[in-house]
Amino acid sequence: MDGRLNAGHSPEFVAAWRGVFCDVYRWRQDGRFAVVPSLLGAPTFAYLPGLDYADLNVSEAQELAREMAGRSFNIRTLTLPRGEPPPGSPVVLRVDLAAFGHQRDNLWERALNRKRRNAVRRARKAGLVVSEEGGVTARKTSFDLIAATLSRHGAPCMPAVLFERLVDEFNVRTLIVRDTTGEALGSLLWLRDGRIACVAWVGWHIRPDNPASLLFWMVLEQSLCEGVDIVDFGRSPTGGGSYRFKRSFGAVPIPVVWLSDKATDLYRRYALAQKLWRGLPDVVTARLGPRLCRYLANY
Repeated sequence: MDGRLNAGHSPEFVAAWRGVFCDVYRWRQDGRFAVVPSLLGAPTFAYLPGLDYADLNVSEAQELAREMAGRSFNIRTLTLPRGEPPPGSPVVLRVDLAAFGHQRDNLWERALNRKRRNAVRRARKAGLVVSEEGGVTARKTSFDLIAATLSRHGAPCMPAVLFERLVDEFNVRTLIVRDTTGEALGSLLWLRDGRIACVAWVGWHIRPDNPASLLFWMVLEQSLCEGVDIVDFGRSPTGGGSYRFKRSFGAVPIPVVWLSDKATDLYRRYALAQKLWRGLPDVVTARLGPRLCRYLANY
């Protein structure tokens, strides 16, 4: 099980992902690094901007970090879980479908806790429906929901052109949850890298009928149907609200090893910036956010 849980991305996926970012943002590539400009000083050599981990194991990442001595850099990879990580530390949360025999009933009864099963039931009782959608309208709906959710959490949103390129080039699947009137309440976008399904972006309105619970259950169901082994819900700080939510689906925390020439307590480092960002008017964040993302090597 451990070998599946901390598996990284494939080299082909990593190279293609980095290439899209460099093309859209007009970053220079230096070997396996994207050279991310800074608003304040020297550029940062980012191994894989926009993703939580690379195609490297810990030893390979440490060797590459030694080669980068004297330069500003960051590399992220995964290590094996060893109990509950320290509060606030970065982890990705993964559901091991193979451990449940790829069986829906096993997953429902043994992975989801009682609270989460009840939340999914309430969403369905309220008439919420999740469907896979495509086309320009669905993308715009998803992007707006994601941007609003990021703003709520004090984070800028990528430019729409980058979102479009990634959706196209990585065959990203779009799930949208709607109420009985057809209003979109949330969206989850996921993609495949071999036997791993990755939740790339998710956005939703906070409501008592639990649209987010239904979205996350649906991506598990879709992944089961496609023979996926691991569903990766993305990065969260240990102990936070998003961490507890993902854990309620049976997700296991996999520690992220963050190698950098600078202090790597990302959540604490950007806490003030997040607070200030949440206080800005929407019109300001919508205008500045996509521009700011070009300079965020740790994003």
